[in-house]
Amino acid sequence: MKLRINALALASLTLAAAGLEVRADWPLVRGDAAATGSVAEPLKQPLDILWTYETDDSAFDATASIVDGMVYVGDVDGTFHAVKLANGEAAWTRKFEDSGFIAGSAVAHGRIFCVDFNGVVRCLDAADGKEVWKVETNSSLYAAPNVHESLVLIATDAGELRALDAATGDEKWKFAIDQPLRCWPTVVAGRALVAGCDGRLHAVDVANGTEVESIDIGGPADGMPAISQGRVYFCTAGGVFHAMKVQPLESVWKYGQRGEGEIIHAAAVNDRAVVLGTHDKRCVALDPSTGEELWSFPLRIRAESSPVIAGGVALIGTTRGRFHAIELATGKELWHTDVGGRFTASPAIADGRLVIGNEDGVLYCIGSKLENH
Repeated sequence: MKLRINALALASLTLAAAGLEVRADWPLVRGDAAATGSVAEPLKQPLDILWTYETDDSAFDATASIVDGMVYVGDVDGTFHAVKLANGEAAWTRKFEDSGFIAGSAVAHGRIFCVDFNGVVRCLDAADGKEVWKVETNSSLYAAPNVHESLVLIATDAGELRALDAATGDEKWKFAIDQPLRCWPTVVAGRALVAGCDGRLHAVDVANGTEVESIDIGGPADGMPAISQGRVYFCTAGGVFHAMKVQPLESVWKYGQRGEGEIIHAAAVNDRAVVLGTHDKRCVALDPSTGEELWSFPLRIRAESSPVIAGGVALIGTTRGRFHAIELATGKELWHTDVGGRFTASPAIADGRLVIGNEDGVLYCIGSKLENH
């Protein structure tokens, strides 16, 4: 099949790389190439569950991608699903034996790029899920792929950042450290920022794979660096959340102390707030300029799902199966729902709807029943 260029997906990636939030799709695991987890468009109120989609005796650990009105997500037992955003009906499913998907995917050029827990990178045709190519890395893969122009970026537990040709899967370059890389490679200004288990944040030239600079971050990290207004935000495994200048890499502020409750996964950022869930059972919003707490919302249970921001609302799921909508300006709860199961996947937002899966194998679509289409 000829390579079909998906103009809308490419436009989304281009806008994201420029630091803009306005887009209709969620093609990457944190929405855009800057991993902001944030969209400018609010979800219409009142919120409700619009539809559910269930797997057969499986679970969703992976965050969905949403492009052109289609939800793409793999389950932990090796089936990849394409579900219509409008009504939750399956468009197609594709089963891969001896496989399982725990990381999100990337959608670009009319193709889906995904990784499984056995270390296989796959390229699927977005139209029907047929495998276009696959690459075996011989390493565990915990981070979703990123796509930059014609390159698919893969971080491996063997400590390698690989750049594969999106059309063929051929390796273009490889950057390596002596410790695992479990962090999504966030791209900004022609550089991939990846935090390693070697206790350093690395900036790698996306064109050729050479390291431009790195900085000590005080401990291993496996979260996704989020970039906004020339700063990068991420957390180390010890529970210290960092804000740094992107270029050159330089510390601006830190939040938290080692052992105070590990801050996990990724933050959602915009020009008003940095929102994150913590292992000490809170959702907090920080001032992007100073790192000071704007508010703290009690979750009463751990949050392993990363939050997102839609307009003036932060949204986050918990391991108890509760999903919260919190007013960004005040920290006041606007809405919640209890569905059971554990939310370890993070939300994806497109066309005024939010989609998130849980460990019971159910995808939930949240939005307003009053919306007009």
